[in-house]
Amino acid sequence: MGFRQSLNLGFGLSRLVFGIVASAVPERVGSTWIGEKDASRDTVKTVFRALGFRDIALGFGMTEAALRDQAGPWLTVAMLSDLGDFSATMIARDHLDSKSVLITGFLTASATVAAAALLAVDRTFD
Repeated sequence: MGFRQSLNLGFGLSRLVFGIVASAVPERVGSTWIGEKDASRDTVKTVFRALGFRDIALGFGMTEAALRDQAGPWLTVAMLSDLGDFSATMIARDHLDSKSVLITGFLTASATVAAAALLAVDRTFD
C-alpha cells in the first residue's frame, strides 16, 4: 500500500471513528456544535446520531474503496458532506454561540479542505 492510499485509508478510518462516537454519544458532538442545552434534548440527539450514522457509512465506504485504491468518488462525497456541514453552520451562525461557530467552522472547513487535497492528489496519480 502506497502513501497516497494510506492517507485515504486514514481519512476513511477517521470518519468511521467520528461516526461511531457521534452515534454513541450524540450530545457530546452536538454540544460542541450547537451548545449543551440544545444538544441534550432527545430530539436533537436523534439528528446528531443520524449524522454519526452518515459518517459511519462514509467512513466504511471510503475505507473499503481506499483498500482497492479507488477512493476518489468517496472523497468527493465526503468533501461535499463536510461543505454542507460548514454551510449549515454559517447559515445558522447568528443563532449559535460564537465559540461553537468557530470550532465547528474550523473543523468542517478543515475536513472539506483535507478531502479536496486528498482528491487532488488522488487524481494527480491516477
